[in-house]
Amino acid sequence: MCGFSGVVFAGDRARDAYDPRLDGFRRAALRVAHRGDTDQRKSIGRLLWLNHFRLAFQDVAAGAQPMVSASGDHVIVFNGEVYNHLGLRPAIERQAGVRFRTRSDTETLIEGWLAFGDAFFERLEGEYALVIASLDGTRLVAHRDRFGVKPLFFALGEEVGTRRFSKFQRSYGFRSPRLEFASEIKGIASSKTWCRDGLLRQFTGLFEPIRTPFEGIIQVPPGGVLSARRGAGGFDCRLMTFTEPVRVAPSNPDVASEEAFEAAMRASVSERLLSDVELGVYLSGGIDSKAVAFELSRAMGTDSALKSFTIGFEHQGYDETDEALDYARFLGFDPRVVRIDGPALDYSYPLAVHTSELVQPFTNGAAKWWLSLFAREHVLGVLTGDGADEVLCGYPSYRYVNWWKHLLVKRGRRMPTADIGALLETMPLGRFAVDGLYARRFAAHGKDPWLSGSSAEGSGDDFIRSLDLLGVQHPLFGQIHSIAASLLGREAADAWLRAQADSVQSWFAAGIEDGAARLQDPLWALLLWQNYFARCHLPVLILNWVGDRMEMANTLEGRTPFLSNGLRRLIQAQPDRALVLGLRDKVLLRRTYRRLLPDRFVSIPKRQFNAPLLNSERLISDYAVGGVFKRVGLGDGRGFQTLQADLDSTPRDDTYTRAHIGSSIQTAIALGILQHTLVEEQEPERDTGLEARYLAS
Repeated sequence: MCGFSGVVFAGDRARDAYDPRLDGFRRAALRVAHRGDTDQRKSIGRLLWLNHFRLAFQDVAAGAQPMVSASGDHVIVFNGEVYNHLGLRPAIERQAGVRFRTRSDTETLIEGWLAFGDAFFERLEGEYALVIASLDGTRLVAHRDRFGVKPLFFALGEEVGTRRFSKFQRSYGFRSPRLEFASEIKGIASSKTWCRDGLLRQFTGLFEPIRTPFEGIIQVPPGGVLSARRGAGGFDCRLMTFTEPVRVAPSNPDVASEEAFEAAMRASVSERLLSDVELGVYLSGGIDSKAVAFELSRAMGTDSALKSFTIGFEHQGYDETDEALDYARFLGFDPRVVRIDGPALDYSYPLAVHTSELVQPFTNGAAKWWLSLFAREHVLGVLTGDGADEVLCGYPSYRYVNWWKHLLVKRGRRMPTADIGALLETMPLGRFAVDGLYARRFAAHGKDPWLSGSSAEGSGDDFIRSLDLLGVQHPLFGQIHSIAASLLGREAADAWLRAQADSVQSWFAAGIEDGAARLQDPLWALLLWQNYFARCHLPVLILNWVGDRMEMANTLEGRTPFLSNGLRRLIQAQPDRALVLGLRDKVLLRRTYRRLLPDRFVSIPKRQFNAPLLNSERLISDYAVGGVFKRVGLGDGRGFQTLQADLDSTPRDDTYTRAHIGSSIQTAIALGILQHTLVEEQEPERDTGLEARYLAS
């Protein structure tokens, strides 16, 4: 919805030592202008500087930011939407005696926090990131929604080593002479320096929810609260994490009824219709977007044709246009389709990577960039299916880890240890019917792992090796290890992965009672993997690459019904079997909408939202990818050419290894783009004529 930047100084000395100066702050603030085109406003004080770009949905006339409190001593910058804010106002009025001047949720937030403190954040329903500060710069609080839909980054003083944030803790304390913050890293004016360990973590897919690949830059984790008070030596800061796990137990006796899930879904969609401007919906061939569109059609009625937006691919393996159009016509929607090809992805990929600020291997964000550009031609906001696969277990990795759980339980092993290899030698694969289930059902994955979205062969080796090196049951370990080995060499990769074990284990077990003791228990394997994925992959990878960042790249707001507090609380109590049953995923979602929709719309298997790999010679040349590892201090002498040689020497029938090395090459291209655009501050150029030609199609 918006983009903001700011910096608060502990004193004049800290401000005078700030090298970007005010001019540098203003230049950096402009780099998040794509997040809001309603208006731009700023507030520059002695020790507090703020800038805000607004994309207005509520109280367009009176909700401008930065917004000062009724008392005149605090100010807020805010990005997102709080859907229940009007219902919170009576309690605020009783507590503080404040009389509201606008209908804006921004005003509700600042007055609510001043009335109730940090406890007020527990009442909020929505997707948001905010910073509230005293105008004299002595106090600050920052908060982010429970799933991390909206981004929020802080640059800390050089004295604060960010390695401390790599391991999960309930709270972190530190002191800093200044706090610089922005909706995106590019909005931070201080220079960007790669952090080798953080960069390796992101490059290999061991995502972290606080530390970033840059020295001194962190993100507020989902649900986190960062509080700061000025002291004698700087700001005394406390970062509190949100400790509730994604689910509480793998085998609760009760499964939510379809009626309960339907009611939660209906309420979530209805909440997200709070807007003074028109909203649309993304629509693919999958059940997630179909459920959202169905509830949207019920909430809005049939008086006007709601707009749906679909992206079509030249490559038929990725295209879902026919299914989406069939469903749109069934609901009576006004469907809109934009079709793209290889050259279109080649064009949008640098723009998407620059916007996402992610070093990662996927290309679907380049497609989502086109979809958001297309939708923004017609509406200011859309409802999306983001988050469904994370909270309802829709990825191949969830089915794989569930298979692993049953495979070991069948052998009577409930607590695997280092001798798990010996166990499988004693009772080899094939002994029980469950053993071959995954391989038979998902044999097609091996034909094109990139297309299927699966990085695991299904042999169980991922779990055996990850238990040895990381101490957890990690279904994507084969990909992680292959990438690490391609960068560091096998022995160095093993040593580096062992050094990451404590951190990875802490995020798997975060918030779970006796979680550390359950890390190697197969009965908990699915729940622990989901807990890790929702805390690390969802906010860092998914929502930055195909969620909020790709919508806001083109000044379009995305609203996420699957990431509501109502659905979160319902899912939290569910057992494994409500989500994955055998090799069927999103069981509760499918059961619910099978009652409400024709079977042809519900039974269709999930097709991974992805796009073809881009091993583009033009991109490799334009962004000097051949020498990027040396420039960023990564690779220990193994360069980009080594990756290409490894790919050439890998047999054609070894499709998984080839996919892993191919993804390393793709990630290296992303790294080259970010070195050029984010570190060296050379933004990619836009070709409005080319964009217009594709949109016209």
